Amino acid sequence: HQEWQQAQAAAAAVAARAARPTPATPPTGSAPAAPSCDTTYSGPPFYTSPATAGGDGSNGRLPPEALTAISWDVDPRGTPYYLTNAAAAALERLNGAFRAQFGHDLDLDLTYRDYDTQVAMRAALGSVAAKPGTSSHGTGLALDVPELPCEYGWDTSQRDWLVSNGPAYGWVSPSWAGRNGSNPEYWHFEYRG
Repeated sequence: HQEWQQAQAAAAAVAARAARPTPATPPTGSAPAAPSCDTTYSGPPFYTSPATAGGDGSNGRLPPEALTAISWDVDPRGTPYYLTNAAAAALERLNGAFRAQFGHDLDLDLTYRDYDTQVAMRAALGSVAAKPGTSSHGTGLALDVPELPCEYGWDTSQRDWLVSNGPAYGWVSPSWAGRNGSNPEYWHFEYRG
């Protein structure tokens, strides 16, 4: 039953994203079409994780007192987006500046990732996903914005703003996730304090 609910939530999220406007395809013989604005993610759906009851504080096993829910959003299943207390407070401040600049809250896709989710992601995605127990998401210090290239992709105003302004709030795009990094991920940001 839980798998069916996850599939339904994933379908709803895909439908919501598909309803967003995309650039019109130019007539034949005119300039080439703009890049697709559809998500660049093609794997199975994954969601943010709640705190781990009785967690020991290790990667993917953070207890409730170590995490704070972000105030403005929840994932497609209704689970709050959690980060460590300091990272969440800094993200709240960053979001206020982002909202002042763009007129809407920062979109989130994934934040804290418990150990079981890390195992499932590694099984589904292979070496693209971090080895379980080593994910920066498992520390509650990382977030992913949606994999939407026209909104947060390379050279978009929102990503450029986050890269330029995020460090003032402790949030960075790590070098490994940059366009020329070892694992380019335009959607990934980490809290460094």
